[in-house]
Amino acid sequence: MKFFLAIFIILFHSNIFAETTHFCAHERAERSEKGGTGYYWEVLQAVYNIEGASMTHDTVPFLRCLLMVDKKTASAAVSVFKTPQRSKKFTYPQSRLHYSSYGIARLKQTSFTQIGNIKGDVGLTRGYDFSAWLPASLTIQLVENTIQGVRMLKHKRFKYYADDIKDIVLAINQIQETPNNYVIDTFYTKDLYVVFTKDARGQKLANMFDTGIRKIANNGTLQKLITKYKLTHSILNDFKR
Repeated sequence: MKFFLAIFIILFHSNIFAETTHFCAHERAERSEKGGTGYYWEVLQAVYNIEGASMTHDTVPFLRCLLMVDKKTASAAVSVFKTPQRSKKFTYPQSRLHYSSYGIARLKQTSFTQIGNIKGDVGLTRGYDFSAWLPASLTIQLVENTIQGVRMLKHKRFKYYADDIKDIVLAINQIQETPNNYVIDTFYTKDLYVVFTKDARGQKLANMFDTGIRKIANNGTLQKLITKYKLTHSILNDFKR
């Protein structure tokens, strides 16, 4: 009986990972690019390679990616905040993938005192949950991505744009704008996670992420990727406790 139980467990585990694990993410420069390059994709490849699993990736808008995981047409969504509502729908690993600083960008000539006194429309990428630090009274204009947000800010379609600081700087460079024309103030830092389907397979994949990311932190792979992408902030200290 024990023999057959052991065989069943082995076959069950093998079946879970027989198919390729499919990840999706919103396109982000140097993080999750369409071609499969970027810090997030390389970290995930290293994590699941060391755990003996394979993965594929897809680049889709943020909200569509979350919907794909919720409907189980994708295994996991990359770079997601943790909220009570999302915790009910997705499986979160214990380890974070990264963390980012968020703030407000404005044209240099736009006056600003403090975030609570902002008057005028604020641009925000569709699907991003910034409710923890953006006043509820603000008038929000939704955009599809950071580049669109910076362009609309440039043309004064709104006075302020809220996003990941790194993404704003990269977008300004991508559209060949002069950085000195903009002022960016940082207000909030928040952890980013890979979220998995809310089922047994999603929990297994989350456990593999926790195990694998610790392994690549200990063997030096994570440090190499941090150096490669010139990250000034990383999660490396999470594994030195």
